[in-house]
Amino acid sequence: MKQTLCIANQKGGVGKTTTSVHLAVGLARKGERVLLIDLDAQSNASSVFSESSSKNGKDSFLLFSEKVPIRELITPTRIPGLSLLPASSKLSQIDVLLSGKMDGFFVLKEALETVTNDFDWVVIDCPPSLSLITMNAFVAATGLIVPLQISKFSLDGIEAILEAKNHTVKRFNPDLKILGALLTLFQQRTTMSQTVVPMIEEHLRLFESKIPPSVAVEEAHLLNQSLYEYQPKNKTTKAYQQFTDEVYSLGG
Repeated sequence: MKQTLCIANQKGGVGKTTTSVHLAVGLARKGERVLLIDLDAQSNASSVFSESSSKNGKDSFLLFSEKVPIRELITPTRIPGLSLLPASSKLSQIDVLLSGKMDGFFVLKEALETVTNDFDWVVIDCPPSLSLITMNAFVAATGLIVPLQISKFSLDGIEAILEAKNHTVKRFNPDLKILGALLTLFQQRTTMSQTVVPMIEEHLRLFESKIPPSVAVEEAHLLNQSLYEYQPKNKTTKAYQQFTDEVYSLGG
């Protein structure tokens, strides 16, 4: 396995799921074997692949609640090379179920160790919180990618992300590295962008790729499609392809 990447930000609405989906699809389009793990109880990433969403109750909740082998829960998608571990609304119960358990932080890591040879990349869509389930992703991952929007609230959240990452490195996973922050819904010429970008760069490396806003994103989600399928020539699709190229160059 080249990299296990978690896409995380405790703030919602920053393009976390869209980034997870399009990074996973983009890597699969390069001929890589990719596993997309949906750990968000809202199941938005899973909904893009409705044909592969949870059937017969087989989803990531069972991985944490009953330690069902991950290979039994993974399903192929319509995208060649891309597999999915779908989410469940019951994931919101995980913090209560795992709280106080000695191995509570290591469930995902131990599960992924059983499929190391099956995939080149794992992309984990985390919930919008620094919960125990997000910490499982941090413990299992080699790389952390932080989607951000240009706002004061994004700046406020960076410190919490860095603190959680440093805590994970110190206690559980010395291999975890922050690969960078990805700016989403980005408009270059605004005063806010020119002001906030240097402030972000004081704390996090920024990917060269910037993801512009586009109504096509919501339209594609409504149709349960990726941008690659819905509007392959859209500016946002091309931006995600460039971002995927950047991440791919860091692999291996």
